[in-house]
Amino acid sequence: MRSLNLNIRTRFIWFIIVLFFACPAVVKANTDSIPADYKSIFQKNLSELIAQQDWDENSFFAGSFLINTNVDFNSEYSKLELFSTIQPNADVFFEYLNALPASQKQNLVRSYSYSLPVFESQLKAAGLPDDLKYFAVALSAMNPKATGKNKRAGVWQLTHFQGVLNGLQVNRLVDERLNVELATEAFVTVLNNTIKSFNSPELAVLAYLGGTTKLRNTIVCAGKNASPDEIIKQLPPEISETIAAYQALSVFLRINKFTPDAQPVHPDAVLVNRELHFQQITQVLQISIKELQFLNPQYTYNIVPGDEQAMEVNIPPGKHDEFVLWTDSIYNAYDSSLFQLVVQKIEYPPAPNRQYVGEKVKDLEIEGKTKIKYTIQSGDVLGFIAEDYDVRVADLKYWNNIYNERRIQAGQKIDIFVDDENADYYRGLQASSGKVSVTGSAGVQFAQNSVAPVYQIPDSAKKIEHVVKSGESPYVIAKKYNGVTPEAILQWNGISDARKIQIGQKLIIYLAQ
Repeated sequence: MRSLNLNIRTRFIWFIIVLFFACPAVVKANTDSIPADYKSIFQKNLSELIAQQDWDENSFFAGSFLINTNVDFNSEYSKLELFSTIQPNADVFFEYLNALPASQKQNLVRSYSYSLPVFESQLKAAGLPDDLKYFAVALSAMNPKATGKNKRAGVWQLTHFQGVLNGLQVNRLVDERLNVELATEAFVTVLNNTIKSFNSPELAVLAYLGGTTKLRNTIVCAGKNASPDEIIKQLPPEISETIAAYQALSVFLRINKFTPDAQPVHPDAVLVNRELHFQQITQVLQISIKELQFLNPQYTYNIVPGDEQAMEVNIPPGKHDEFVLWTDSIYNAYDSSLFQLVVQKIEYPPAPNRQYVGEKVKDLEIEGKTKIKYTIQSGDVLGFIAEDYDVRVADLKYWNNIYNERRIQAGQKIDIFVDDENADYYRGLQASSGKVSVTGSAGVQFAQNSVAPVYQIPDSAKKIEHVVKSGESPYVIAKKYNGVTPEAILQWNGISDARKIQIGQKLIIYLAQ
């Protein structure tokens, strides 16, 4: 009995510790200035947007621009549906927008207005609040090529997983998250699915911005009857900053607009069934690269891989017949140097018997790639590392003479080759996820990221069994079930080391209904 009481007491103490570290502290925002990080990101996206429009964008959206600076922010904002309480800094951000040069205002409003019919029609068809359309501007300043934390991209800042899960192509040549229409479809689907879990569009937005698991944990700490405003106070400060920007932009875009007669001119679409570079179209049809990039932001290197499957390309209105007439000339304007970007520059893996026999790690140099060092953490598997750094597991094995990935050890350093232009981002990945020690009230030190988040099981969840097959990791398994994460699978099954799952092992998985 004494042993039982001790066990109960120990569990209670650990519950209190987990609850203490899982519940975020209330964040008080500075109410008299715009957070520097958000302001710099917004201005960067706006500058990139303007740089993409140094051609005659009036051919796609023309009209007189109306500017209205005399408006009461509070009364105008009260007309909106979502997030009724104005966040700190919203009015300050509104004043910042009003102080932008007229040319920057016009570029921002033009890009928003060009995509507005897409936003409104898809939100209406899905039965979602119309005011959600302003979040695209708050997240990206309408820069279709905007990139953010955790490799988010596009005007809606979709993650790689959200894009792929909703049928978008995301690879080296094509990233359909950058296509406004396709990205809006994916955003609407993601938000609709999230609303089913939280029964609130406002909570669904918070989950979209901060993550479903983080929001669930915050609701547990704040109380299930807590209002969205109370929950926002306990979420990371960037959530409040984004909501504040949304509130400011919702007013700004309602009072700064084009005349009602201004309508977007829809481009012509052509089907390409061969590998094609934008430069080939430019040479024959005299269409600028900037125009083609504006109309087709999803082709990240100006290359259309039509040889793999037929791909659609948007061209300026009125150019369809010319393209059809000069199709052969366009395809014949082929220059192999235009496609050198996609040449595979890594070597093939060596024979397995060369691994783990005392051979030194290769001192490789790969053209166009930067070599960075990664320190393996406890619980790491090559599949997770490869996903984070956008490389193949086979490449990691070759670069580091790894034959049996089960023999990698915590503390071991491995080489990873990443694109030169993204090297700084990848260098910061491990630093941003490193352990930070904090001291509890009893003087005991804990690793701050050692307290696992709680993956709660919804009351209506369906319990299923998954039998592990050859080659499956928690990441591979999670991709087969909508809304399931590798971390949740490990926690539900009491697994501390992802490398210890075995072929034939039965895993419990809970699917939200």
